[in-house]
Amino acid sequence: MNFKNLNLINPIIRAVTEAGYSRPTEIQCKAVPSILAGRDVVGCAQTGTGKTAAFVMPILQLLKRHTQEHKDIRILILTPTRELAMQLEENIGTYSKYLPLSQFSVYEGIPIGSQLAALRKRVDILVATPGRLLALENQRHLDLSKIELFVLDKADRMLDMGFMNEVKKVLKLLPQKRQNLFFSTSMPGSVRHFAGTILNNPVEVIVSPVSSATKMAEQSVCFVEKEKKEDLQTDTLQKKNIKSLVFARTKHAANKLVRQG
Repeated sequence: MNFKNLNLINPIIRAVTEAGYSRPTEIQCKAVPSILAGRDVVGCAQTGTGKTAAFVMPILQLLKRHTQEHKDIRILILTPTRELAMQLEENIGTYSKYLPLSQFSVYEGIPIGSQLAALRKRVDILVATPGRLLALENQRHLDLSKIELFVLDKADRMLDMGFMNEVKKVLKLLPQKRQNLFFSTSMPGSVRHFAGTILNNPVEVIVSPVSSATKMAEQSVCFVEKEKKEDLQTDTLQKKNIKSLVFARTKHAANKLVRQG
């Protein structure tokens, strides 16, 4: 299986090939054809399986296929955090390298005034966090009534972080007739139920975990007060004297650990 087998156009194939992708992943093989066919899709796969490209590539092609003149936002991708919005923005830029499409991201941490000028221009794809999106809409700085396709990215994290009410408010601002994509890293009952309230006869794409932790790995848990956690981590890594991979929840937390170490 290669990207041509997914009926993707050459500008997209060229961009993803230059980005180092040799062949599509399982979730891309399963999701791309359904999205290109205009179906609602609910996708579930672990981080690192190519979920973002699985919906961004066909979205770009759908936009290229329908190139009518417009001044309205056509695609809305909702994601829970600033870091994820920035990552999406980078990925979309990579995959759309050879397409005349525009994108913009709105999220917390940047003054609203600095984002208004960009929103007055043509925006094909808008990536947003719920809070900033609603703030801009409440101030009548954007119109979501012409959205053709809506993506809820990282749906499980969105619900875990308490954004359920904000997502529902956003949905009320969108037109009834639209394509919906719902992507998540897990599919507990609450997430599946919520997907059922916004998707229309969806294609379900579930990709099993690629691997699990090796049985030879030694695992342990340390219970420590929050203010002492970083000191314990530094002390542990120094004593072990081995190459380590440390995961942080946010870019800010990761930078803080680097400075401390």
